[in-house]
Amino acid sequence: MNIKDLQYYKKLYQEKRYTKVANFFHVSQPAITAAIQRLEKELGTQLIIRDQSHHEIRFTESGRQFERHATQMLKELDIARKEIQALKMEKVSIGLPPIIGNYYFPAISSMLAKENLLQNMNVYEDGSQSLFHKLLTGKMDMALLGAIHPIEDEHVTSHLLARKKFKIIVSPQHSLATRKSVAFQELKDEPFIQLSDHFIHPLAFEGLSKKTRTHPPVIYRTNDIQIIKGMVAENIGISFLTEIAVPEYAPVIALSLADPGQPEFLISLAYRSNHILTPLQQKLVDVLTKQEQRINGS
Repeated sequence: MNIKDLQYYKKLYQEKRYTKVANFFHVSQPAITAAIQRLEKELGTQLIIRDQSHHEIRFTESGRQFERHATQMLKELDIARKEIQALKMEKVSIGLPPIIGNYYFPAISSMLAKENLLQNMNVYEDGSQSLFHKLLTGKMDMALLGAIHPIEDEHVTSHLLARKKFKIIVSPQHSLATRKSVAFQELKDEPFIQLSDHFIHPLAFEGLSKKTRTHPPVIYRTNDIQIIKGMVAENIGISFLTEIAVPEYAPVIALSLADPGQPEFLISLAYRSNHILTPLQQKLVDVLTKQEQRINGS
């Protein structure tokens, strides 16, 4: 099956006009017609119904079904090209969400440097949900992802590296600052300063709110953790952050949540299930998983 034929067909499905497709690919209209005829002959079915009187085309049921497969085939071809290019470069492209990149990755970077991996890594920063989509579409080889549930997707292989708790963050001047823990229901009237929806935190916060039937006001949202810490330190409000984002030297107080069954911040290494790992990528997987086993004592 000709790749160009698939590209023409996909574009024709989108545009519904032979002329537009021909102009887009800088070919003649008969070339597009011939490509469609080749596909119909190879598949043994009619894909398109041509309405000459209205200069329109309609897709048969087979045509609509084939468009899905053509889209998937072109997507897989694009991923294959990117993976082969990565092999030539001998680099590992890996995605890092800001929190994991700022607070978890530095702790393992010295070990990666010792294994001669750090200099062979191209790092891309984005939110976990965005990175997951880019991983599926082949825009990167691997990603360290944050989540509140284990990753369960047939297209992705994942290794759980760490489980971290969420904490309530308050100012040293706040009335709760002397406490070690707090129940979420106690915070129903407290103003929260939260991370934006690009992060996993809002999902965990929403889940805890529903579970405890407690809905505190959120007065401000931002992508910047340092802004949140600064506002909390000034006692403008309190916040809800994973414990890795609040080291002991932070200018705020971290309280444990007393609620049972509270969400966890899960850090996982993920890559596409149909991706054959290069020796360099396999080494990275082995090093990260073994390092976490040593840390957890398992």
